[in-house]
Amino acid sequence: MDYDLLVIGAGPGGYHAAIRATQLGLKVACAEMGELGGVCLNIGCIPTKALLHAGEEIANSKHAAEFGLTFTETKLDIAKLNGWKTSVVKRMSGGVSSLFKANKVTHL
Repeated sequence: MDYDLLVIGAGPGGYHAAIRATQLGLKVACAEMGELGGVCLNIGCIPTKALLHAGEEIANSKHAAEFGLTFTETKLDIAKLNGWKTSVVKRMSGGVSSLFKANKVTHL
């Protein structure tokens, strides 16, 4: 196939460039050997923020007594927490895939 532009990498810069190029009328392919979204989305920022959010919820629960809420026990199910984090990442990565389809970017 012939393309007007080949974008290497589908991290934040790459996928934005690929989508914008199609919006400007170019036929675009984006080469990504890993997951769409790059390091930040898949193994860096987003998974970390998801796990930090869970920690914030635990910290917030410690102040719940001020509002009349009492919890007797806080337990951490690490497998369930990891599963939730993975679902957040997959949902966001799927969003990039949907944007590629909607904008006719070929993912290589």
